[in-house]
Amino acid sequence: MQERSSPFGLILLGIAAALVGIGLAVLVLSSSAAQRNGLPVLSPSTRALLREGAPAPEFTLNTFDDRPVSLSDLRGKPTLINFWASWCPPCLEETPALIAAYNELKRTKPDVEFVGIGTNDDRDNLRKFAENNRIPYLIVEDPDGKVSDAYGVLGMPTTVFLDSSGVVRRIWNGAIKQEQVVEIMRGLR
Repeated sequence: MQERSSPFGLILLGIAAALVGIGLAVLVLSSSAAQRNGLPVLSPSTRALLREGAPAPEFTLNTFDDRPVSLSDLRGKPTLINFWASWCPPCLEETPALIAAYNELKRTKPDVEFVGIGTNDDRDNLRKFAENNRIPYLIVEDPDGKVSDAYGVLGMPTTVFLDSSGVVRRIWNGAIKQEQVVEIMRGLR
């Protein structure tokens, strides 16, 4: 006796094939869009794998007034590094929480540092956003995304928490709340 495929099984197979096709189309389109915009296209295997407990990669980036800032300049201080962009809706949503956490922590733990790394973004857009939101912490630019690639950032926002010796203690992917930032930063030495 010959088995016949159920209509339900054929529907599931069709849906799975469609999803695979959509995924491949998105990958091809996003890769070609990134190339047209001059952005680096790296596969996950070529990105650094930042791990908790490992030293953070060194970087030197510039502020809006072209003052260089290096990670090594922040050694000795618990540091939050936030990868963001002015075109990233979740980044924009979390900004008030980061500002409030920074202000709260500076009152009780003045040695804490926050660094916002504007990634793959236009300098004027970053500057306007920082000024309009009165961001009190350090903002530097990563216009070509090389530092975010070195940190293995696959999506924004991404927040990396370093202890005072520059070791990664926590990696947070996605938007973060004020209470979460304060709790994690208070636990860093």
